[in-house]
Formats: sequence, C-alpha cells, structure tokens
Amino acid sequence: MARARGDVDYYAVLGVAPGASDEEIRRTYRRLALQWHPDRNRGDARAEERFKEISEAYAVLMDPAKRRAWEAARQGGVTAGFPHSREDVFRDLFNDPRASAVFEELTRELERLGLRVNRQDFERTLFGGRVVVTGGVFTISPWRVLGRVAGTGLRALGRRLLGLPARAGQARPDVVFPLQLTAVEAHRGGRRRVTLSRPDGDDEVLVTIPPGVRAGTRLRLRGKGRALPGGARGDAYLVVDIAG
Repeated sequence: MARARGDVDYYAVLGVAPGASDEEIRRTYRRLALQWHPDRNRGDARAEERFKEISEAYAVLMDPAKRRAWEAARQGGVTAGFPHSREDVFRDLFNDPRASAVFEELTRELERLGLRVNRQDFERTLFGGRVVVTGGVFTISPWRVLGRVAGTGLRALGRRLLGLPARAGQARPDVVFPLQLTAVEAHRGGRRRVTLSRPDGDDEVLVTIPPGVRAGTRLRLRGKGRALPGGARGDAYLVVDIAG
C-alpha cells in the first residue's frame, strides 16, 4: 500500500488553506468524497485512487498528532520524518469515532443517490479488496475486519462472523477458508499455494500475501466459491490466522 509521505501537500490534495479548521476539512472531504466515490465512478481507476488520496489527506489532517508531525516534517525539510503508511493512517481513522463519523453522513447521502453502502464498504474501498489476476497469480489486497476471527468453524459461521452482505431474495454461496501463517510468513509476505476444497471440487490458486498482513485479515477470491445456477460462482474468502 502506498506510503503517506511528508512530501505530499495534504492541504492541496483537499484544496483547503493551511491552518484550515476541522469543520472546514470535514465539510470539504465530504463534498469531494461524494464526487469521487468509486460507486459513482464505476470503471474509473483514477476516481478510486483520487478517493483514496483525499481520504488519506482527511485522515492525517483530522488527527492532531499526525497533522503536527506531518507539518513539522515538511517545515524541517525531512520528508522521511513522517513515517506513517497509508494503511496505518486509514486504520487509525476508523478507530477514531470523531473523525470516522463522516462515513455515516456519506452513507446517508449515497443512499439518497440510490447507492447501497455502509461503513464496512468504506473500509473495503480504502483497504483494498480487488483481486488482480496476472499470469495465474492472484494478487490480493487485505480487507481489514474488526476483531480477530478464529480459524475454527469458519466454514459454518463465515458469513455471520465476517458480516458478508446478502441481498434479499438472492443466494450468495460464498465459502470461507482459514489461512494459517507463521509470524515470519505474515511479516515477510510472499506467495503461497492454497487448495480450496469445495463440495463441488478442489481448486488450487497461488496467492500473494501482502507483507505485514494481520490476523483476521480476509482475502477475497472472486469467482472461487460455490457454483451458482447459470455457471457463475460465488466468492471464496481466506481469513488469516497467525500461529503464536
């Protein structure tokens, strides 16, 4: 995940003046987030990245400690003096009720526009969740979940534990598998060959594990779940469990 850098001008990203108040920052972010939300710009990769950029800027500027650290790094000319990764910034944003309350407002506004979203959708958008297939290798961005999901009983309890949405009248036979990693594997990341044992047959995929992945992270394998009527498939999810 891209790093939050001291050489990025977060005021310019949001289009606010240095020293802007929290209320001005929140109001500006809300307007821009409604404009650039990926669900309103389907298929536009630039819109998705722009949404992440303004969200990163909002997260830093709404956190007093990070804002001071970022401003000090820029003023001192030491761009490496602001060490927080984008993932760190987003994680802290969702753990800050004062700052993350804006997502409730955005949810209501997007629903008025006919888009069905919730707080978890914002987390998925900002932390990733797209599956990119290149030469048979699945590169998966982590989806952060609140709390650690135990490895036992995941197949039976997966949908309830993970909060996967199901639309009324529409079956979504997703399957959930535990992904056991050692602490070293989780820290370093890398590739793991995983066998998905489904009722209708096994499937083997090569998964790229992001460095620093956390216990409870769920990795989505689109189209690797149970067979659906008509030939399509649901999704499969790998839930990370770290030994020790």
